[in-house]
Amino acid sequence: MTDKRHDPMQWTGDPDAVDMNPTAAVFAAQVTRAARRLPDLAVPNRARGVVGVYDVADDRTPIYDRTELEGFYLAMGTSGNQFKNAPVVGQLMTELITQVENGVDHDASPVRFRAPRTGLEIDLGAFSRKRSRNTANSGAVMG
Repeated sequence: MTDKRHDPMQWTGDPDAVDMNPTAAVFAAQVTRAARRLPDLAVPNRARGVVGVYDVADDRTPIYDRTELEGFYLAMGTSGNQFKNAPVVGQLMTELITQVENGVDHDASPVRFRAPRTGLEIDLGAFSRKRSRNTANSGAVMG
């Protein structure tokens, strides 16, 4: 979603209460978009497909962090756009958990993670639950 005028956000307080059946309105909007991009696409005449719920942080930046409850950690708020990053997220969470469990105060001095393929160092404070929110962010996954 990049244009909130056409795709208003739909929030739920209870993900278990969400109707997991495709609606005609959402189906029509998504199929129309796909057909415009792929002119040879065969468009079904009834709504069908996959419906799901995902979590998202208010600034669309995932939260990879410890929690206030000792020994509990989280990787959340990815809005579904981070699925290809899952292997490296597992590695950075392993680094974060290992360091915090060995006495590092991640809130005071954020853990740094060296990416295995690029060798670049990532400041995990950027994904902290206590980070300063980027107010210039568009609110879309593209920043």
